[in-house]
Amino acid sequence: MTSITAIVPTYNRAGYLAQAVEALCAQTRRPDEIIVWDDGSTDGTEATARGMGDKVRYFRGDNGGKSRALNAAMREARGDLIWICDDDDLALPEAAASLCGLLADTPEAGIAGGCYRRFRDRPDGGRDEHGPGYWPDLSSGSPIRHLLEDIFLFQNATLVRRGLYDRAGPFREDLTRSIDYDMIVRLGTLAPITVTDTPLFLQRKHDGDRGPAAARHAAGRSDEVWKGADRAIFADFRDHIPMGFYEAMFLSQDPVFVSRAAFLQRACVHARRTDWPAALEDFRAAGRAAPDTPLGPLEVAICRRAMAGKHGIEEALMPRIREELVAMGRANGAGASIARALARGLVWRARAAIKAHRPADAGRTLHLVSGLLSAGRVPGGEGPGIRERRDIPAAAFLTSWHSPVWREGMRQ
Repeated sequence: MTSITAIVPTYNRAGYLAQAVEALCAQTRRPDEIIVWDDGSTDGTEATARGMGDKVRYFRGDNGGKSRALNAAMREARGDLIWICDDDDLALPEAAASLCGLLADTPEAGIAGGCYRRFRDRPDGGRDEHGPGYWPDLSSGSPIRHLLEDIFLFQNATLVRRGLYDRAGPFREDLTRSIDYDMIVRLGTLAPITVTDTPLFLQRKHDGDRGPAAARHAAGRSDEVWKGADRAIFADFRDHIPMGFYEAMFLSQDPVFVSRAAFLQRACVHARRTDWPAALEDFRAAGRAAPDTPLGPLEVAICRRAMAGKHGIEEALMPRIREELVAMGRANGAGASIARALARGLVWRARAAIKAHRPADAGRTLHLVSGLLSAGRVPGGEGPGIRERRDIPAAAFLTSWHSPVWREGMRQ
């Protein structure tokens, strides 16, 4: 029988840890072992964990952050499948059984994932629950494409074959944020992901500090901190995820249009990370690939998504980036088509700014929309017929992950 190791890294969460472990013990398919790795807590975490007796294997190390804790715990894990669970969230009773079932039904998959719900404890002892913070429409596109655009699979609802973690390499110990995002993308470039939209855990929302002792930040600063971290890890991904992987997401009778769609998709990914210099490079390359052919509906949709990232578009509104976007639209007919598609993606942001009584933001956004719409003439005729794959071909997946950036981080 396939065995499961649940790993719970923890730091100063004695008040939540017992609830998280009890939720794992209450699984209809109980993990074969539960490892609690205490990252140098200074509260009552050790006493809480030791009080659980043989329910857990407890380890303690000096405070070094979540990545170091996970790497150490992984060396102790005995299971065929690894389930990493945060110390403040609650797994729902069918989570492990559902994830095991997904992997059993899809033997080619290396990762099984599911949805979640958010909750917040009330002062009266009750609980307020609501839907996930972000969950994409998975009816089109591969799970890894959706993950590259935004994280939606979290470790509490993700079961991974141990061999895949071995191929992905250790968690980056030079990162203090976006650790989970970095790893799930690495895993997703190595093997297929199978997903259910059934909620498998409850994600706790609270106002405590985040991060290791050396880099704590308040919950209110999370968006700012994660924005910079996401941009940094995707700069590394740009060098180590080949364009062939993006090309494998699309189908067309003409390989030129597969290449163009791939450049647009990578541009979209980096735009959503607010890395506009990288995005512009790819938008220009897409325009050069088929300069006299307008975008088709699928390509337009990619460009519109480029403007819909959770980190906003502040960088795109800066004068230098605005000028370069408009110049890209004037370069050729395809560039004009790209500019028009980006403008369409901006309209809802302008409306949202107006609704939120932010006239200055709305004015800056509409200024960019105007520039993009007037950038150049869109060629006549129809765009290419391109389809997006639901499943990435097996040959397109990477065999292992080799990145000097995270290897250097592990040596520090």
